[in-house]
Amino acid sequence: MTFRKTLFATTSAAVLALAATPAVMLSAGPAAAQAEQAYSAGQLDAFVEAFLDVDALRAVYTERLQQAADEAAQQAIVEEGNAAIVAAINEVEGMDIELYAAMLQRAGEDADLNARITQRLQEAADG
Repeated sequence: MTFRKTLFATTSAAVLALAATPAVMLSAGPAAAQAEQAYSAGQLDAFVEAFLDVDALRAVYTERLQQAADEAAQQAIVEEGNAAIVAAINEVEGMDIELYAAMLQRAGEDADLNARITQRLQEAADG
């Protein structure tokens, strides 16, 4: 699987992970305005840092979810995982959940932005 396909797969997984977060956090207000701008190098770096954190959390919580005994346990894990994802994103300097969601969505629609993010992810993977 190429790195670009991995990014798209991981991006899709992250979108699914965030889909269960409260709708108020992903409202279109400020995020829509931020999506219209060109993202700075600092914003891209913050996004990549948050993206890698989210990906690591997604892996942990996916494994826990697969091991859950019943639906109530699964729901608790989903809620805990979503809270952990939101907290991880908000802990990255220069990033918040609204900006992250806007950039994630835009990366799925904008090949140039996706390429810029993919390059930074590759650089992070290389060292």
